[in-house]
Amino acid sequence: MRTKFNLAMFLTGFAITLHADSSQQGFTVSLRDCTELIGFGPVEFAKARSLVPITYSLVPFNGSAGLVVRASRCAGAGVNSSAEKPAIVAQIGIAIIPPDGTGDINNYTLLYATDHQQLAQALNQTGLPAVLDRDLAYEFTPDSNGHGEVYVSVSPALQPAWFLTGAADSPPTAGGPVDANWWFQGSRGLIKMSTSIASIRYGAASFSLHTSKLSVLGSLIGGNTDASFVFFNALGAFTAANLTASVN
Repeated sequence: MRTKFNLAMFLTGFAITLHADSSQQGFTVSLRDCTELIGFGPVEFAKARSLVPITYSLVPFNGSAGLVVRASRCAGAGVNSSAEKPAIVAQIGIAIIPPDGTGDINNYTLLYATDHQQLAQALNQTGLPAVLDRDLAYEFTPDSNGHGEVYVSVSPALQPAWFLTGAADSPPTAGGPVDANWWFQGSRGLIKMSTSIASIRYGAASFSLHTSKLSVLGSLIGGNTDASFVFFNALGAFTAANLTASVN
């Protein structure tokens, strides 16, 4: 119970609410020329259960819950048909059974950060406490063979930092469609962020998550480091996608 309370305070206290408008009920984002680093692995079921509202059913994995860590960088992101700007996002969630039966991937959102001010503002207006991190870093440095280091640094003001470090291969030329949903029970209702990608290509990756063991995230992974993304671990790339955020 204490951990769940701490997460609620953590999300509410450190969110950057930028001129919230109660009339805001959703928005769309066009995404262009993006890559994403994504990992999916086991965490203790009871710890994950304490961080997700009881109305959501967690996907069980041999007695464990599924932790999803994702970071993405896009050359262009336009909110509600506004001019595109480069954007980086970093998010952490727990795999859940889809509340509405849609999507190939469904996660409950625990943490969300972005360096795109308009996107952070739009999410805050829906009731999702996204944090603005202007120094958010996402780096992939491939060599001549397409293999290289990956590095993600998330360190917004007043929030415990977390990092991803490892290696990855450049994605191949062939891919397939994916519909991914991220959910959050916000102050204005149930928020659904649905991203539809016509074709995403995945290359192999291997990385570790690092954070303070005293943070909510550290408590979830049981220490400073988690390298057990054994369910899925990849570097993806896609040319275009559309994100739709709705509140019900």
